Amino acid sequence: MIKDYINGFILNLQFLTRIPVPVKIEYSDRVFAAGSVFAPLVGLLIGLIGAGTCLLAGLSGIRMLAVFFAMVAEIAVTGGLHLDGLADTFDGLFSYRDRERTLDIMKDSRLGTSGAIGLILVLMMKYILLVSLPDRYLVLCLAAMPVLSRMTVSWSAGLSPYARKDEKGMAAGLVEHTGPAKIVISTSLAVIISVLLLKFAAIPLVMIIIAFNLAVVLYVKVRIGGITGDVIGAVIELSEVMFLLSVLILDKLYSLQHMNFM
Repeated sequence: MIKDYINGFILNLQFLTRIPVPVKIEYSDRVFAAGSVFAPLVGLLIGLIGAGTCLLAGLSGIRMLAVFFAMVAEIAVTGGLHLDGLADTFDGLFSYRDRERTLDIMKDSRLGTSGAIGLILVLMMKYILLVSLPDRYLVLCLAAMPVLSRMTVSWSAGLSPYARKDEKGMAAGLVEHTGPAKIVISTSLAVIISVLLLKFAAIPLVMIIIAFNLAVVLYVKVRIGGITGDVIGAVIELSEVMFLLSVLILDKLYSLQHMNFM
């Protein structure tokens, strides 16, 4: 059992990042799903790379450039995996076709108009929100953001059926082997890490990300009958935007009461 979690962590690290891990692990749906509880820890590694890049680029004295390179570092370390899922999800959901046609469009590797527009808008929004963060929050938020966004992997997979009933794949196996216990473990890990980084400001942010995740899961259940791997990736990317937007809004609310948010 413990071996499954260790091997699963390695599989998730290899799949979710481009960090070289010279260990060969035999893939199985059960082991991969077991390791998905460590997605927030993988997110921490991604976040630390982004935060470190921001600090190094910040030596130039140009804040906007530091934020830009931090975003580039995050995209590079993930290989743009979730951005691809985001674009495919936008192409499918905003085609306004029936369920089967929507799923076919999402499966098509070609980038459509809706996907391109969604991709550009999300990246622009993330950049603007990061630039808008107070200096005292920027590096901490870059580290914590991928932690909470990767927490959504277990929530998405554990609370929705797989949309493509007649197909098997990595996402289908993840959905099949993810349940309440894995959601609890993943969420607990995300809360611990984010509290260490953001103190008690992490609590409302965790709740907001979970609520957003639940809303998306409910929508795709109605729209296409369940979750797909592309949707899981889209939720990760959109959760990062939601995280940054929430930080700015909550900081403003706390400032109005002359209190420190973090």
